[in-house]
Amino acid sequence: MTRGLGLGLGLLLLLLVGSAWSETALTRTTELILGKLRKAPESYDPKVRPAQRVDESTVVQIQTFFRDIEIDDIAMEANLDITFRMIWNDYRLAYNAPRGVDYVTILDSDLLWLPDAFFKNAQVTQRSSIYPETLMRIYPDGRVIYSTRLSLKQSCPMDLGRFPHDSQDCNIRIASYGYTDDNIKFEIDEKSGISTSQDIHASRFTLEEVMPGSCSSVTSTGSYSCVKVTMKIRRVFGSYLIDWYIPMMFLVVVAWFSFLVPGQMFLGRLLLTLMPLITLASFCNAYKGSLASVAYARALDVFSGFSLVIIFLTLVYVIVCQVKSQQAAGDEERSGSAEDGEVKPSSSSTTDIGGVRGLWQRVQQRGQYVSRVTIITIYVVFLFFYFVAYCGTG
Repeated sequence: MTRGLGLGLGLLLLLLVGSAWSETALTRTTELILGKLRKAPESYDPKVRPAQRVDESTVVQIQTFFRDIEIDDIAMEANLDITFRMIWNDYRLAYNAPRGVDYVTILDSDLLWLPDAFFKNAQVTQRSSIYPETLMRIYPDGRVIYSTRLSLKQSCPMDLGRFPHDSQDCNIRIASYGYTDDNIKFEIDEKSGISTSQDIHASRFTLEEVMPGSCSSVTSTGSYSCVKVTMKIRRVFGSYLIDWYIPMMFLVVVAWFSFLVPGQMFLGRLLLTLMPLITLASFCNAYKGSLASVAYARALDVFSGFSLVIIFLTLVYVIVCQVKSQQAAGDEERSGSAEDGEVKPSSSSTTDIGGVRGLWQRVQQRGQYVSRVTIITIYVVFLFFYFVAYCGTG
């Protein structure tokens, strides 16, 4: 038992000594690197690009981790919270690492040469805290990892022709400001270059895919390396269905209730069509004021406009029916007054006149029925093709 206790104490002491030695080695290595950096430009010049040959370009690997995304479709902007990393090799920073030292962490990024990357379509770029969340890791082979947390306000142009059944692409373009692609080349690893947080949530949108790409450009001053990260987002249709589409369809159905009201109650039929028409027109003006102003018709504009047309046709139907009924009543009064002042016709003539009048009433009733069915059928067919065209095709 005493022997086992002594062996355990020996192992514990060995671990403590090894840990202390490792910490001491890391501290010494860090001080060595910092001393080299602070003696610039004698031992290290942060203003000079790392290249062993004049014609050698510095390859910079770009990595982005999306922490949070907020899409503003009215201003057509995307507010992003990301961790941005750049990885390159600086042969001047290579060192012999003691055992147990994998890398050295440097917090002062001003001591090193950094790629002059900037976000081409960013409106605002800022740190996420008062103290800059920035660190740099220097590996023994000279590999440098620069990591920082940024809040970006990006312009995100959108095509709202299919709104609210639309999908959009928001691009983050990262380019070199001063170096041409002969000096710096940006690259993104398709597998590990882009990642997203599992808790990420964009209101009214879902993030479907994030893809890397190239956006290199040629200007009058040269060719510049550029990479882009494309965020494919899809609008969540459920809330728009409940808030906009179902109320508009209900207003159309309310207008159709006028078909069930007897023709003698003209005022009731008129109110059942006028009120939905006025309500839907006000509703359309209200929702247009809450959306981005565009010079073309959106899918929602097509739906609301057609619904307005259907309610208006219902109103026209009610008015025409009333006019026809008043004309028929006037004809009956005139024929009755004429009969009072003249010799009564034979019974056969009376029967013929009554038969023609009854036939004309049946024709009118049939025409009213066909008109009602036609209005309802047109709207139902429109709903079918609308949702197939916009929802069925994605």
